Amino acid sequence: MNVHPLRARDHEDAARVAISWLAERHRKGWRSAFEALLDLWRPEGPRDGWQLDEDGMTMVSINAGEWLISRGEINARGGLREINAYLLGRDGPFLTPGQRDWIAQLRARPLRLYRVTDVQPGAGMTLIDEFDPQAQPKQVREISGSRSARPGMLIGARIMEVATGAGVDGHHELSGAIYPFSKLAEAAVLAQARQAMAGSAELELHVDNQRDLLELTIARAWLDQWFAPPSLPQIQDASTGDPLLLVTDHYRVLDAAALAAAVASQPDVSGDARQGWNRMAEGADGAQRSLSTINPGRSTDRIELFHRTQRLADAGRAWFEDVAGAAVQHLTREITDPAGHLARAGGGDTGRTPRSSSTSTPELPPEVIAQAIEQMLHRHYANWADETIPALDGRTPRQALATPAGLERVKGLLREYEEGERQQSAAQGRPAVSYQFLWDALGISR
Repeated sequence: MNVHPLRARDHEDAARVAISWLAERHRKGWRSAFEALLDLWRPEGPRDGWQLDEDGMTMVSINAGEWLISRGEINARGGLREINAYLLGRDGPFLTPGQRDWIAQLRARPLRLYRVTDVQPGAGMTLIDEFDPQAQPKQVREISGSRSARPGMLIGARIMEVATGAGVDGHHELSGAIYPFSKLAEAAVLAQARQAMAGSAELELHVDNQRDLLELTIARAWLDQWFAPPSLPQIQDASTGDPLLLVTDHYRVLDAAALAAAVASQPDVSGDARQGWNRMAEGADGAQRSLSTINPGRSTDRIELFHRTQRLADAGRAWFEDVAGAAVQHLTREITDPAGHLARAGGGDTGRTPRSSSTSTPELPPEVIAQAIEQMLHRHYANWADETIPALDGRTPRQALATPAGLERVKGLLREYEEGERQQSAAQGRPAVSYQFLWDALGISR
């Protein structure tokens, strides 16, 4: 099927016109096709038991309707017909040339998973194909969806082409149906999608069948997150593979001068008493990573020893107390489970930023809290540009810059960090901390 880019706004209302015609001319067949599709998407759950609000049902109706136009079949005029071909055939509804092209594109353009890397609310988004690292970034015009989208979000979508004409520049648009995934649902849908693609390759399915299997997997995973209670992901430390557990040991400083001298004598420690110290170690990949972070405490006679896993905390405490000796006295240990915070936050992003108790103490002025967080961010991300990142397919940010798609993925990751910081700072009533130092470290612009 030859599909040409659409011109101007001639394609508007194509899906609505098609669905209205099918529902009026073939009410029974359309209803049966719609219900059969929902059974296919959600076979284990009875439709009568669905507890969706009005917005939820609207989204399901939009996505299911477009799916049927692009992929579905209907009993009409004495037989089973492919809906897309039926709509475009001589017995179909009256459609403008632009609407016909739009309907044809719905069949030709695949539903795929994309990562949002940039958002202009009310205008559009930049998307990167999640499974094609060589795919060029796509800027799409999207008015409604861009108002709720955030950098880092994973969505299923069809990208359509609109050609230059009648005062309209050539551009890409989303088809209308969007399948957004929450952060907690991401791991499951990505695993299911990879399994579907691997199964398609193993069975040597035709390319159309491969596409259909992946699209069905996306739709099922999207609908499933509305009903299945989200399972908390296993949050692991990138360098050790251990479960992430933010551990802060609080100490009273009995001899500040002796402590400073003892810590400064360690060859693997950098920093000072005012800013704090960081103990570094070289990983198997040659990258330098933090083993222990020693932060100034809530008062001048307090100090905090931070670690990001239980194993690092136990080893780090033994090391620190051996080095510091009688200069400090251990007071208490504070443990924060990121998974627990994630559950209480209702699925918000976990982020990569460890926070000690001193950075979340409500008695401190907001400016002081922001300053402490900024110092910790700079330590935590000191070698970020040369650390392997799972979101970059195991490449370092600096390595990813080699291709346009990799550059956009890095920018998207930074925007995701910044968006998470904006949300956290607003919730905590403090100034937002800038991530500009990471942009500068890579020498890239926004």
